[in-house]
Amino acid sequence: MSEAAEKVEVKEGYYEKLGVIHCGVIRGYKISCGPQHLKVLNDGESHTFDMTGISAERQGDLVIFSK
Repeated sequence: MSEAAEKVEVKEGYYEKLGVIHCGVIRGYKISCGPQHLKVLNDGESHTFDMTGISAERQGDLVIFSK
C-alpha cells in the first residue's frame, strides 16, 4: 500500500499541521517545521528539514510544506 503525499499551503503569519508536525510561516517568510530552527525563504526557494524530512517551497505569498 502506498502512502499519498501530504501537503499544506501556509500564508505568512499562519501555521498548519502536516500529520503531527506544526509547519508555520512567521513575518518575513521565516519558516518553521517541528523543533527545527527558523529559515528565511525567498520567492522560488525551497528547503528540506533534516529532522522531519519535510520540504518547504515558497511560491509567491504561499509556502507549501510537503512530505
